[in-house]
Amino acid sequence: MNQTTGTGEPWQRERRWLGYAGVIPFAACVGVMLAADDAAWHDVAVDTLRHYAAVIASFLGAVHWGAAADDRDGLHHARLRWGVMPALMAWTLLALPAAYAFAGFAVLFTLILVVDRYLLPVLDDRYRQLRLPLTILVVVAIAVASAAVWDRV
Repeated sequence: MNQTTGTGEPWQRERRWLGYAGVIPFAACVGVMLAADDAAWHDVAVDTLRHYAAVIASFLGAVHWGAAADDRDGLHHARLRWGVMPALMAWTLLALPAAYAFAGFAVLFTLILVVDRYLLPVLDDRYRQLRLPLTILVVVAIAVASAAVWDRV
């Protein structure tokens, strides 16, 4: 298998590890939110999680811009248009109180996964298979965060 084309096993392993490493900040922020006795630490974890969620949503949208170059199926316009939507939606969510923002991010990450299943068939099966458990972990973490701050609404 050739590492430069993305079909080699070492490249697949690296992508999987990096994908799961990207979940660590979600889990760490939720952990701090739940464990912090100090309100300042709790608030920092809340803000950090909201901002990290926005960054990752933007990153996932950008995948569509890279995939738009492959127009075998005529969906490059849809990919370009959708590619900016996660960033715009995430930016909007940052303006909301944390509980609503987290609920919105849970919906957004679910929506990103659904749209990716439709608009990214040009990517390999392993990528699509990896996205499901990563999205589940992220949505669960964000849902827990939303529940943790709901009483502050």
